[in-house]
Amino acid sequence: MENSQKLAYQFQYLKEQRDMFSNQLELINASLSNLKNTKLTIENLKNIKADEEILVPIGGIINLHATIKNPEKLLIYVNQDVVIEKDLDGSIEFIEKIIERHEEQEKFIMTQLQTLELNLQGISQQFRRNAPPQV
Repeated sequence: MENSQKLAYQFQYLKEQRDMFSNQLELINASLSNLKNTKLTIENLKNIKADEEILVPIGGIINLHATIKNPEKLLIYVNQDVVIEKDLDGSIEFIEKIIERHEEQEKFIMTQLQTLELNLQGISQQFRRNAPPQV
């Protein structure tokens, strides 16, 4: 009985860990998708000339007509208080580094999830072995 209770606690703990990593994976994937879209947008800016009109998303389903004054320079918010200016290639390189870090985090989380799933399966099998026979 004591062993079953210990297994139940382990199972619950591992399930909570799995859920936490699954949530982190969802956030990383959403951010990764956003970063890849940003990179594509920057790459498309290479075809834009000064004073050309574009649509700029301002939230949700709303866009705004805007005229590009300097398509060669982008402002990147490094953190809440710091903004740096980079050219298009420098901006793409910056985004690629962030994408790379996200992909590394994604691989780490996937490995953790696989390990947790294996452990949960092992505990489930122990429960089945310890269960009283069905009549």
